[in-house]
Amino acid sequence: MQKYELTKKQIFEYADTLELAFFDDVTPELIAAFEKTIGFEIKGSYKQFLLDFGFLSFGSLEIFGIPHKEILKQNEDDTNALTQTLASRKEINLSENLLIIYNFGNGELYCLDLSEAVPKVVVIWDAEAENNAHPPITEVIADSFEDFFEEYVNAEITDFEEEE
Repeated sequence: MQKYELTKKQIFEYADTLELAFFDDVTPELIAAFEKTIGFEIKGSYKQFLLDFGFLSFGSLEIFGIPHKEILKQNEDDTNALTQTLASRKEINLSENLLIIYNFGNGELYCLDLSEAVPKVVVIWDAEAENNAHPPITEVIADSFEDFFEEYVNAEITDFEEEE
C-alpha cells in the first residue's frame, strides 16, 4: 500500500490548485452495509480508499465510492459506486462480481472485479449484451485499485501542470 499512501499524499499537495471533494467520514459499519448490499467483500486498497475518501473528485477525475449527500447535492448518484452498480445490474445485466468505480464518459465503465483475491480494474462497455448475457470484459486496466489510483491521479496532475 506504499503506492496508495504516496498517491494520497500527492492529492493533498495539489488540493489548493485542483478542485478536491471527498467524504472522509466513512465508517467500517457503512462499508459493511455497502458490502452486504452488493454481495461481495471489498478488499485491499479500495477499502482503504473508501475509509480515507469515501469518493474522490480531484480536478476532472471522479472515482466512485460512498458519497456524502451534503457535499454533492446535485450529482450524488454520479459518484456513488453502489447506485451506479445496482442500476447497471438492472439496465445492462452487469456481472454480480463487478463494482463500477469510474465512468470514462465514452461508454467505458471501469469496474473492480471483486471475485479476485486482489481486485483488478477492468473495462466493460455500458451496453446491453446480446441474449441478456453479461457485458464482456474488454481489457484489464490495472492489476489492482492501487495501480489504477496512482496512474489516474498522476495523469490528472500531469494534465494540470502541462496547462500552466
